[in-house]
Amino acid sequence: MRRCRVYILMCCNGVIAVETVQMGNTAMPEPRGFNTVRFRLLSLLLLLQVGGCALLSPPPEEPPPQEVPAPPPAPPPQQETPAPAPVPRPEPVPEPPPPPAPTTYAPPVAVVLSSRAPAYERVALALGELLENREIYDLSDRSLSPRDAFARITEFSAGAIVAIGLRAAVYARDYTTVPVVYAQVFNATDNELGGERIRGVAVLPPLDKQLAAWREIAPGLASVGAIVGPGHDALLDEARQAASANELRFESRIANSDREALYHFNRMIPSIDAFWLFPDNRILSPSVLTEMMDYAARHGVQVAVFSDNLLELGATLSTTADEDDIARTIMLLLNRIHDGGIKDIPAISPLNQMRISFGPAAEPSR
Repeated sequence: MRRCRVYILMCCNGVIAVETVQMGNTAMPEPRGFNTVRFRLLSLLLLLQVGGCALLSPPPEEPPPQEVPAPPPAPPPQQETPAPAPVPRPEPVPEPPPPPAPTTYAPPVAVVLSSRAPAYERVALALGELLENREIYDLSDRSLSPRDAFARITEFSAGAIVAIGLRAAVYARDYTTVPVVYAQVFNATDNELGGERIRGVAVLPPLDKQLAAWREIAPGLASVGAIVGPGHDALLDEARQAASANELRFESRIANSDREALYHFNRMIPSIDAFWLFPDNRILSPSVLTEMMDYAARHGVQVAVFSDNLLELGATLSTTADEDDIARTIMLLLNRIHDGGIKDIPAISPLNQMRISFGPAAEPSR
């Protein structure tokens, strides 16, 4: 019976064990070259031992999973603090109503007339009901010179002077140092009636009201012209604005004499259908007035005048200031001056009312 040797290789945990199993009872001689095979086999086993039997080793165990820390809890929602309620604005305190306008003037005042002309006397008469303590002086009284008249005014201790007419206004400017209010003066700028203590009242009613009344009787008016002497830029500006407000074209000229005024008038008439005559005595004379009115009538041009007396010459209408309105405006100015407000008063204070008279040819549509 043949014997054989079996080599069993075992690898356990990286250690190689060699076990020899001998089968059979009869001893057999090792075949030739068997030692060489055994040597190679042992060398291979040694390499496997050095290599750690990587091929036969069990795979390494995976590390245990690490616990992922839970995210921190979300912060509780913050409650928004409500915005404070807006503070209610305090109700505006209503301004107190203005004090009622004064109805009279109590301090002593001197009323100086240039003459006894009806236009001046009517204003002085209207002032009599508004000025509680007054004295009237007439510069046309030949028994008393203007200088003596103002000397008496100084003795009267008048706190203010009302000058009616140009002559009275010029003397009041030169002979006194108290505040002066003048009226019924058209050429105030030309006579240097101005300064810190002198104020005036308009001699004409509001121009826009004049044109509005004119258009009531002549709705077809399209243009109006006027001629004045130097120094009336403010008047012409007011007339231009009044014409524009009444949808009228306005033309104006400046004249230095009555003959120059007539020359401008004759050249202006063909291009206008109405003429505004202002009371500028520097450029008007009785003869020139007559010629102007005749020429306007021949060309069918309407004329508005500043005095009822001129209606007889063929004027369409007359617009004049109301004496009671003049007197009341003077009284209000005196009260303002007495209260220390003269700096806030314009050089010329406007009027509010007017009187209208119509000529024979005018037919008001009322």
